[in-house]
Amino acid sequence: MDEGGRHSKSVPKRFLTADFHEYLGKWIPLSIAVGIVGGLFSVGFQALIVLISDFASSTSLPWYLIILVPAAGGLVAGLILTAFPQARGFGNDEVIDAIHHRGGRLDWRLVPSILLASSFTIGSGGSAGRESPASLIGAGISSVIGERFGLSRSDMRILIIAGTAACFSALFKAPLGCAVFALEIPYKNDIESRAAIPALMASIVGYLMAVSVFGLGPYMDVSDVAFSLDHTALAIVAIVGALAGLGGIAFITLFKATRGLFSKVRMPFAAKVALGGLLTGVVGLAAPEVLGLGEATMAGMINGGALALSALALLLVAKMLATSLTVGSGGAGGVFFPSLFIGGTIGALTATALGLADTGLYVVVGMGAMMAGVTKTPIAAPIMITEIVGGYGVLIPVMIASVLAYILTGDYSIYQKQLTRRQFRFDISTLGQIRVEDMMRTPVIAMRGGMTVTEALVTAGREAHYIYPVVDTENRVIGQVKGEVLRRIADSAPGALVEDIMSLFFQRIPSDMEGVNAFERMNSSCYPQAIRFMVVDPADGETLVGILSRIDVLEAMESLDEWHHS
Repeated sequence: MDEGGRHSKSVPKRFLTADFHEYLGKWIPLSIAVGIVGGLFSVGFQALIVLISDFASSTSLPWYLIILVPAAGGLVAGLILTAFPQARGFGNDEVIDAIHHRGGRLDWRLVPSILLASSFTIGSGGSAGRESPASLIGAGISSVIGERFGLSRSDMRILIIAGTAACFSALFKAPLGCAVFALEIPYKNDIESRAAIPALMASIVGYLMAVSVFGLGPYMDVSDVAFSLDHTALAIVAIVGALAGLGGIAFITLFKATRGLFSKVRMPFAAKVALGGLLTGVVGLAAPEVLGLGEATMAGMINGGALALSALALLLVAKMLATSLTVGSGGAGGVFFPSLFIGGTIGALTATALGLADTGLYVVVGMGAMMAGVTKTPIAAPIMITEIVGGYGVLIPVMIASVLAYILTGDYSIYQKQLTRRQFRFDISTLGQIRVEDMMRTPVIAMRGGMTVTEALVTAGREAHYIYPVVDTENRVIGQVKGEVLRRIADSAPGALVEDIMSLFFQRIPSDMEGVNAFERMNSSCYPQAIRFMVVDPADGETLVGILSRIDVLEAMESLDEWHHS
């Protein structure tokens, strides 16, 4: 047998690792596929919004009737979502929910329905972003592709993260930031690192789809924003970050309150969305800049467009209110991009109040800080914002402000479905204090290779396990067998020998191995059988002395963690 406990004659050596084969045979092709399809859908999505927006803006109406345009768009979107209720909901929240609770599976019908509904919502002047619909589109496409290839629940979760990254990247032309955003968004204080390579690959492909149509320039065509590392500038950056954090809490509170109010209104769903559009139009009468995406207004603020304090304060309040009304009423759209507008306005307000001539830097800083605070993505925010504006000179100040806003917002998040973290928080280093023999389970219920299946089932009846080790007459490990395999074969061949049906693939470790090294071996193994290790005597490396499973390691960490804090 080789070091992993496998019969070497049955397992030929490979020059390339199992991880490489998995990436080459599965993740690279799938990532490219969702990147291409997601990127094309995102390009079409943007084109449809522009088409509807151009038509809406060309409509000749008196200024006081402009409020009817967002209402009409809301009505159409509401009717679409009434016909296809599976597409209702807050896009990114639906994706997050699918990741955590539905094994990455989404109804394919949400793709065309959310694409149309959100295009009418945004194109008619609704204050919403394209990112949540794009996320849902990317996740829906990935779910279809994943089911077509029969992916497991775990792999489906990874693929829809990759699909989200692809559609985001095609929207914002920020391949690195969008990939990291997709990895961060499922959690408040964690990152889905297992999806890193598929997300990066899909994001790159989605980006290439977008630049082939829209060109290589950054998402926002703004002038260079300079930053000097002097004490005054750093202090203002910190102030903007803190104010963005407080502004984020206010925005989240208003948004959730508005959603709650609309949920209590008794009227047809389409009428609710139309009412939200009508009220958004009323807000737009006072501040027309808040209608739609507001990209031109944001670019103007970054490029130094001078606005009075009163005008900036109006924009800040109006954008929060308009977004809450548009999306909170059930309109199809996201709040991520409107949050950039809000954060940028906070930055402009701060700089203007302090009498600074160059406000562009602090607009960008406010955008990144608000993004980090309300979406709980402190790593993605600085990267993505610098890619969006094409100015890597602002990376450091955006990082500083993002950290402050993220800390200040605490548990507040615009996404209700986010989990706090991916796994239990234990100090793995505590395992360095113990050995495998301190964690393993013993005595072991083992099967003899010469046993019949019937005899093995009698032995297994003493204690139910998922997998049983198989040993020879000298108690040396020679394989393993699943309890379900024994039960299945017992019906057809009760006299079959265990050694003829056992698996030759198993993992073994010596009982004197340090606990932290066993944990790393368990995590780094490419084989699913690594959920259980056969613990052997270090003197000969073959005699079975115990079993180590992941639950044993978890219990050891929990015990050590409690002891450490007692």
